[in-house]
Amino acid sequence: MGQVGNVYASAIFELAKEENRLEELNDDMKALYEIFKSENDLANILETPVISPKEKKELLEKLFKGKVCEDIFNFMKLIVDKGRMNSFRAICEAFFELYREDLNILLAEVYTIEELDEDLKVELTRKLSELTGSKIEIKQIIDDTLLGGIRIKIGSHIIDSSVIFKLNKLGDSLREVSL
Repeated sequence: MGQVGNVYASAIFELAKEENRLEELNDDMKALYEIFKSENDLANILETPVISPKEKKELLEKLFKGKVCEDIFNFMKLIVDKGRMNSFRAICEAFFELYREDLNILLAEVYTIEELDEDLKVELTRKLSELTGSKIEIKQIIDDTLLGGIRIKIGSHIIDSSVIFKLNKLGDSLREVSL
């Protein structure tokens, strides 16, 4: 995460705190982050220097005016004016980090081979909260190299119950057996 992202994220974070609208701005930033992550064409259009800032802001207006709060909408227009749309996702990630830090929320990166259903995510969040004594936010990462099972990373701690990890442990145990 670069310094540019941190500067912009800090600015919008401080605005959110001052206005006591941290939750609302976080929700809008999450929604936009997911859109930009999944809609590569949109991200490419807004990031390319070939398209003028005026055209980019017109596109933003058509897509997001009235759908995100005015502060976030104006923030996006500012980023366009400054030529920093290519840093938007990094800005969002830095904002999320500030948000979690402010509310003492731990990020749990959950690696699985397929998307977890919502009930399982809720239960996993509850159990991890009990285990850590902190609020937990789950970020699911699909990793087909696991073969099955689950790997959870919270800070520097890893809980690995993946099939590949268990197979590696079994292999290590078998190598230790002398015949």
